[in-house]
This record gives sequence, structure tokens and C-alpha cells, in this order.
Amino acid sequence: MRLLLVIVFLPVFVFAQSAVITAFPSLQIPTSSRGLAMGSTGIASATENQQLFYNAAKTAFLQNFHQASVSYVPWMRSVSSDTRHLSLGYVANVFNTSAIGLRVGYLDLGRIAVRDNNGATLAEYKAREYNVGASYALQLNERASVSVAMCLLGQTAFTDGPKNVMSFCGDVSYYQFTELGDVNRRIEWGASLSNVGPKINYGSDKTSLPMDLGVGIGYSGVDEDGSVFAAGLDLHKLLVPSESSDKGILAGMMASFREPGQLGLLRVNAGMEYGYLGEFFLRGGVSIENKNRGNRTFFGLGVGYKGFVLDQSWGIDFHYLVPFGTVAAVSPFGNSFGFTLKVNFGNFQ
Repeated sequence: MRLLLVIVFLPVFVFAQSAVITAFPSLQIPTSSRGLAMGSTGIASATENQQLFYNAAKTAFLQNFHQASVSYVPWMRSVSSDTRHLSLGYVANVFNTSAIGLRVGYLDLGRIAVRDNNGATLAEYKAREYNVGASYALQLNERASVSVAMCLLGQTAFTDGPKNVMSFCGDVSYYQFTELGDVNRRIEWGASLSNVGPKINYGSDKTSLPMDLGVGIGYSGVDEDGSVFAAGLDLHKLLVPSESSDKGILAGMMASFREPGQLGLLRVNAGMEYGYLGEFFLRGGVSIENKNRGNRTFFGLGVGYKGFVLDQSWGIDFHYLVPFGTVAAVSPFGNSFGFTLKVNFGNFQ
């Protein structure tokens, strides 16, 4: 059963040796083509609905009354032909100093065959997973904000037979910026504590959620002609100990910091974006991660377009991932692509 959990519910860990096993992989799939194109960077550099996944605190500085987006990724195309991820996001301004956000994620893992040690098929079932979350962000002052979020989780798992597994998790995040002598240029930074919740009971196994601590710094600037340049750097620490135990949430998080070689266990994401006249965008980035923490190691590439109609705008983003490193030939990120459609209503600034 442990092997089944690794193969079915932990696609990003399939090719890692002695990897940390966590539940609900959809919580770790970025919901924005812009973010993936920039190496999955966004704690400080995320924009628009992308902020709901990376750092919801930043939505408190929303520049539109309403923002909505939909993203689609044919997930793990080099491993499976019927696995896909769909996400929806919506953010609404509240009194110009706060925002509420809603997000929905759906991961379709296709049909899964359960086999015995001799390879004989014991059963088949449709594996799927979803999460529905809500967030609230509030400005602390003109340059800083915080947010809290709760998320309902659902999954079709297999123990003695197919069954529905339900759970929940929560996030907290912080965001701040300072202007560089010009309102169009700023340094941004932030932090997030994500996916904090109880262990998932898969019969005889209890598996931790992918609890994560992330910090990020970014730069954004707009030239006089409207051209945009942005860059970001994120560091992530998985708050799950390498060896499974009966420790509670807090004890397990603290145990993850006592493991040797902490710097080597960090995930590093970096990316850049250039927007010609604020309409046509080129993006690139890189993600580097220890093989025992998921091996999510790839280059990200992407393009985007943003159109304007009075005080409203719409846009479309594309991304493509190029894996590298020792597992590049069999990486689940091989031939991975996707897109995001987005609309913004009512610019009030």
C-alpha cells in the first residue's frame, strides 16, 4: 500500500529515492502559467490571481474590484496521457484595504490499476483529487499586509477498496514592499506557511500534508513607456520529517528542522519577466530541489499577452517546462505545458 501511495498520489516524488511521502499532491501544483514559467516563483513577485497560490497576503493591494482566472495543465505528460490539473481563482476587493479570495483545484489522475506482487490486476478505479479554499487578506499599513486561508480537501483513495478521503488545511502569509524613490519601482518580500493540517489516514498508513515554509524577495519596475521588468527569488522548506512517525503537526514541523544538511534540503526557485509596453511578456526561470524532497528541477519558459478595454483587462499566459539533472530522461516534468486565462474588472487606482 505504501508503494501505491507513492505512485498514485505523489507524482512529483516517483523518481526520488528515500523521498519524503506526503499526501494531496494537488496542493503543490502551481495554479498559474506565469508562476511556472518563472520557475514556480511568486511569494513576493506574484501578480493578480497567481497570488492566491503563492502569497494571498498580496491580494490586499488588489488594483481591480474583481479578478478571475482559469488554468489548465496536462500534468505529467511524460508519465501518463490522462492526468490533468484544472484550477479556478477569484479575488474581490473589500473597502480598498482588504480582499477575499476563492480558489478551486481539481487533479484528475486517470484510471488506476491495483495489482498484487505477481502483477495481476486486483481492481481498477478512477483517481481524482480536489481542493476548495477561501482567503482573507488585510493591509496592516500602506506597505504591508497579512492573510489567512482555509482549504477543504477531497480525494479518491484505495485501501481495501476505493473510498473518499476528506480533510482540511490552513495557510498564513505576510507581504511587504518598499518603493525605490519612484512609485513605479519597488522591492518586495514575503513569507508563507502553507498546507498546515492533520495527517491523512490511508488505512494502516498516516501521511502528512505537504506543509511548507517559504520566503521570497522580488523586484518590479515599470518604465515610462509602460515596459515592465520583474524578478523573484523564493526559498522553500518542507516541514515534514524524512522518517514517518506519530508526531503531531507542531512536533513534526519542528522535527523537520533538526535533520542534518538543512541548506541542501531547501527548494530554490528564481525567475524573471519582461513585458514590452506592458502587453507582450517573455518569462524564464529555474527550480532546483533535492531528489529526496521531490526533485522538482526544471527550467521554465513562457510568454503572455495582456489586453486593455477601458478600465478592464484580459490576458493569456503559456508555459513550458524543461527538466534537467540526473532524472531528466524520465522526469514527470518532461513535455509539460499549460495556459492561464484571466480577466480583471474595474481598476480603481
